[in-house]
Amino acid sequence: MCAAGAREWAVRAVVRISSCSAKRPTVSTEVRHESVIRRVTGGGFAMADLAAHLLKTGADGRLKGMSAPDVIQAVDAAVAHGNLVLHFHGGLVNEAAGEQIARALLPVYADAGAYPVFFAWRSGLLEVLSGNLREIIREELFDRIMRRVLRWTVGKVRQEEAGGRAISFLAATLPDRDEMLTEIGLRGAGAEPFADVQPPRGADDFGLSADEQAAFEREMTADPTVSTALAGALRAAGMTTWGAAAGAREAVPELPAKPSQMDTEVLAEIAVGEEAGARGLMSTAVLARKAARALERVLVRYRHQTEHGAYPTVLEEVLREFYVSSPGVMVWETMKKETADTFAAGAGDRGGRLVLDRLAERLRTGARPKLTLVGHSTGAVFINNLLADAAAGGLWPADVKVQVVYLAPACTCAAFADMLDVGEQLIERFRMFTMTDEAERSDHLIGALYPRSLLYLVSGALEREGHKAAHVPVLGQSRYLWPAGQLTRLLASDAAKHARLNRVRTFLAQRDRAVLSPTGAGAPAGQRAGARTHASFDDDDLVRQSLAALIGNG
Repeated sequence: MCAAGAREWAVRAVVRISSCSAKRPTVSTEVRHESVIRRVTGGGFAMADLAAHLLKTGADGRLKGMSAPDVIQAVDAAVAHGNLVLHFHGGLVNEAAGEQIARALLPVYADAGAYPVFFAWRSGLLEVLSGNLREIIREELFDRIMRRVLRWTVGKVRQEEAGGRAISFLAATLPDRDEMLTEIGLRGAGAEPFADVQPPRGADDFGLSADEQAAFEREMTADPTVSTALAGALRAAGMTTWGAAAGAREAVPELPAKPSQMDTEVLAEIAVGEEAGARGLMSTAVLARKAARALERVLVRYRHQTEHGAYPTVLEEVLREFYVSSPGVMVWETMKKETADTFAAGAGDRGGRLVLDRLAERLRTGARPKLTLVGHSTGAVFINNLLADAAAGGLWPADVKVQVVYLAPACTCAAFADMLDVGEQLIERFRMFTMTDEAERSDHLIGALYPRSLLYLVSGALEREGHKAAHVPVLGQSRYLWPAGQLTRLLASDAAKHARLNRVRTFLAQRDRAVLSPTGAGAPAGQRAGARTHASFDDDDLVRQSLAALIGNG
């Protein structure tokens, strides 16, 4: 079969998929399909039918609106073209937005001479995350805990900078009530509280002394606003009839119950204190001990150079201590699970598995298309799973190599290093586009309430290790690519070893593998980017030009 004939066969195969999987009027179907075929075989490859390039998956990575034979035909059509792009969008968008991304990028890839297949998968994290996080941050109990931990964080940083370690010295560096009100009030004007508080220069042993921890817990326990907010949350959860301030002996039924999204297990742990007979006093003491744990973790992050600024770091650590099971965390974990579930073997309806197996079959029978994998945000987690599966299963012939392009990847550094251990030999060319740390810190996910990017929140609050929330470095955070001299304490810590930072840094240090956005005007083709927000990488003109240059190079 000649090349033109092969292309026409490929397009007719895709047309059959489109016509059987999309509900459209049948009157003009043949006319439209013939037009597509003529444009492709004429050399322009300006595909008009998005459905021919869209693979949708739902829960557990199962196919949605397509059958297994449809996927097989689509892969065959793409392989026959000879230049295949698999694109995985990020997790902030819902299905409709994912379709819009595919529609916008289709001509970009087609004009570069590639045949794209877009994975449109169930996500929509931003809708859940932004709403859930706003509710938690505005919750009275969260606010009271956060203010106390923030006050002591700022006080400890100032104490360290002034060089006084005695607890009596700390009393002079803690922000007073007026300063706290002023700084927290900055959020109303869209500004970040305590934005000028910088990490202490020498923080090798930065932490709470036993006397300081005891003083912090006494302050929390004695604060009537904390105990009143806790009483309302416990009453709303049906865990107590206690309604008075700390130390009171009489219940106050009139005190309104105020529901909290705090983990039920955490509230139950705090409520156990009442069994000792001290009512609110004991419960508030349990809460104070847990808040002290959050404060200590904030200080440890300063010690390890993984803090995100005083206010964001405190928010993250209070979330980790008290709100681990919040809807945002659950959605994040579910999304990551689905990027793995789609490659599950044996089910017969998992989109990723069907694509990977059919592609492997074509490669084993001699096909050698140029293959590029593009993943934005959580799409990088998809690609990690795909490459690890292909490598571990020995699915591809040894001479098959792929080009990998990550856009602001939201996978952890440890997960990326694990993939490299088994799949690095499959990668012929790698390029990561992500923001400078300055741009990352200026990308406010939900305004002044959380004044950092999605990657900062993923790193600081959403990621887990086992069943526990844990701060972990994320691949797209360019701060972890700084020169070793700027990360001395971090690279010498267990945190770096656990995150496998040296493995990642060595891989990305090779020429042209990391591009930080926005780039200078003189950046070469294939290394240009102008994105200044996490969500804008797939619609940034310079990033699109770079994608076209990478895909179009033979």
